[in-house]
Amino acid sequence: EYTGSSLRGCERGYRGTQAQKHREGQFLFLPEECAREVEDVKDSPNLWGYYVLDDSPGDAISALRALYSTVVDVEGEHHHPVCAGYGSAGSLCNFDAGVCDAMLIYRYPVNKAGYDRLSTSCDVQWMLTAARSRVPGIPFIGVYQAFWGGGAAEPSPRQLREQAEDYVREGADGLISFACNIREPYGGWNKSRSLSEEIRKMNSEVVRTGGLTVEAEPREMAMKRIQPKGRWREPKKIDGIIPAWFVVGPFDDAERKRLDNVLPPEENLDLQAVYRGKFGPVHWIPRRSQAGTVGLCELFGNQTMVADSIAYAYCEVTSPKTQGVLLSLGTDDDAELWVDGRSVWRFTGVRGIRRDEDMVKFTLRKGTTKLLLKICNRSGMWGFFARFLDLDGSPLPGLEFFPELR
Repeated sequence: EYTGSSLRGCERGYRGTQAQKHREGQFLFLPEECAREVEDVKDSPNLWGYYVLDDSPGDAISALRALYSTVVDVEGEHHHPVCAGYGSAGSLCNFDAGVCDAMLIYRYPVNKAGYDRLSTSCDVQWMLTAARSRVPGIPFIGVYQAFWGGGAAEPSPRQLREQAEDYVREGADGLISFACNIREPYGGWNKSRSLSEEIRKMNSEVVRTGGLTVEAEPREMAMKRIQPKGRWREPKKIDGIIPAWFVVGPFDDAERKRLDNVLPPEENLDLQAVYRGKFGPVHWIPRRSQAGTVGLCELFGNQTMVADSIAYAYCEVTSPKTQGVLLSLGTDDDAELWVDGRSVWRFTGVRGIRRDEDMVKFTLRKGTTKLLLKICNRSGMWGFFARFLDLDGSPLPGLEFFPELR
């Protein structure tokens, strides 16, 4: 019996069966119930498609694949499109072949610090680099921010237009304006006459001309470009990205000692060890990065669950020669880096993940070097970005990494 939160009356080993191996945090999926729901709505004249994911934490790949195949089984080959939403590179841990027909990529460039013009263009390029390395040519729809909240500034009509243009410049197959009007302090474009008018103008332009006029790319945006403008199928290779890490956590930091909270992984590194974690026993898990980004909320739980927590990430890098390097880092929040057991860098403070925010200079010896990264979460999102550059700041080729997950 399934009660909605548990299974009752189950017998382990029933009729000689054996439990299959599964990953921790993996989602359960009930195809029969989903199939009935799809059957109920599939002939609705108001149905455009199915929205199956919105940055859910945990390991949802198998459930998403099963959901996708359920839609195909019920509707057939020419089914309504299945879309999955991704708001950050870390959330792409739940993207792969057989998950969706199109991605919805959404960014929030208006925050407490003001309007960040570069965030949409840069993040889309990095996210598509990860996604299209697995599913070449996967289409995406840009969801542009039309709401604000949590102390963030209200976007101006011009900023709203700029973000829509930035999506088009990166080859978006469609645009959606997102309105959030569910509770304070969040409000949507339906609360703002000026934003509503700007959205209507853009929509009229698309209907009238078949597209959206896009201004020339700002110089600072062009300097950060890692992929071509417009629609492309397979990403250009980016050297120096660390493809995967061993990750362990979360550990409790209820006393908020943060980097001064010395825990077993930094005292005696043992990839076979089992530690006492925040919610029970924890051990090292190999975790693929998403074009250099590892989302820890997506691995360990939602933002509320992992407030005041600590995690560790470990990898090995093999260099063909002794050479000076820059390890480009972006962390959310506090972090410390050890190279071959020696602490070489610390950051203390609250921030979100920004690629290439810190440059840590050290020497990679010929052969294998061990990296250990400690990441503390105070509140909100949690994770990190890392890649190797040469001393001139260019992506560094010729390195090999362990673990290496495809």
